[in-house]
Amino acid sequence: MTDTLQTGERRKHASHHGTDHAEPSIAIIHEDLYAVLATRETMGFVERVGTVFVALYGPDLARAVEVGQSLSWDVCVGMIRREYAR
Repeated sequence: MTDTLQTGERRKHASHHGTDHAEPSIAIIHEDLYAVLATRETMGFVERVGTVFVALYGPDLARAVEVGQSLSWDVCVGMIRREYAR
């Protein structure tokens, strides 16, 4: 079973993927890995490496690509959301 959290960031751009404008859900995969979820699909992942959060965009971890790094959780999730909205 996975736990879900909500991010503190507001969605600023509409997505062409047909999802609503709600905040993404966050599923805890394991201690330092989180999935960023849209209504019907996975946007990407956030991996914590020490004090840095790494933004990985893609539908599954095997195909996800790094789109940035930040010391801020919300900034990192925002990077994934921007890629997803393209």
